[in-house]
Amino acid sequence: MRVSTRAALLAVTGNAVVMGAAGVTAPIGWLLVPGVAGMASRPRVAALMSGWAGALILLSVAVPIVPGHRGDRGSLVTSALYLAVLPVLSWQRRRTLFRRSRPAKPAFVDVGTGRVDRPVMLAVSRLPGEVAVTAYAPGGGIWLLIGMVMGEVPDPERCVWVMERAFRAAVRRGGAGLPQMAAVLTPLIRRYAPDGYVAATFVQVSRAGAVQVLRCGGPEILALRSTADTPDGRLDVVDAGPGALPLGAVLEPVIPPRLPDDARIAIVTAGYAIAHYDGYADAVHHALRCADVRLVAARLLEGPAGPASSRKPVGPAVVIGSISGPH
Repeated sequence: MRVSTRAALLAVTGNAVVMGAAGVTAPIGWLLVPGVAGMASRPRVAALMSGWAGALILLSVAVPIVPGHRGDRGSLVTSALYLAVLPVLSWQRRRTLFRRSRPAKPAFVDVGTGRVDRPVMLAVSRLPGEVAVTAYAPGGGIWLLIGMVMGEVPDPERCVWVMERAFRAAVRRGGAGLPQMAAVLTPLIRRYAPDGYVAATFVQVSRAGAVQVLRCGGPEILALRSTADTPDGRLDVVDAGPGALPLGAVLEPVIPPRLPDDARIAIVTAGYAIAHYDGYADAVHHALRCADVRLVAARLLEGPAGPASSRKPVGPAVVIGSISGPH
């Protein structure tokens, strides 16, 4: 529901008249209507309402023809703080609604440029509950985290925001390895998604281009090697096995493997594997054969084959080129 500027100002004015006629002096009586109407208004209207409500409060105190807002300092300060915060809350609410309602629009970020000795591309589909974040280590190198919030989670966007913020902070502090990073985020998942989990994959790329991964519910990782006998490339599973349990479950000790330097690597989420089902490996193979890393990333965002207009993003992905040879 959207409240117009005229209706908002009339509501605030009418409330002040009623409160004065009824002899209500408690701040809550003068602030309840502006608060409710402000949260249903655009930020600009909410700011206008706050200013008008504050003017009426001061008028009722300065010209006490009828009982008005309580005039002691504590009440006035409380009301002033409330009215100052109201436009901020309205803006935050509008921003959250916009983020949830906007259509998914994929984006591609070359996070490896100038940071490591091999290309690293992050493809972001911007689906609700998608985790796709990068962070640069203080001593050089790149960290990435991709995944999907799954299960019964009341506020997936809040869970994602908290996770990404904690991940960046942990990388900036330094000193944590892949298993420790999973241990940092697990308590947050249990707090913000008590009935859900996050199927994720951590990626660490050193300055020299060495790649290590930790799968916490993420699918197997595939790589493409080109040789003289296989000019189209041979697809290898470079990280098989169950991996660690999803974030939010009980952590198991897992030794992160080092992935090959001479292969192009694709890291996708459970959303991609579920969408393609039995054709998951073939779809990854088809994408990795593209010459351009950006095109590989774009294809790793797509669902099963069909008309281009009907292919919907299925989650984020990471593409890592080889150190030597064609990227």
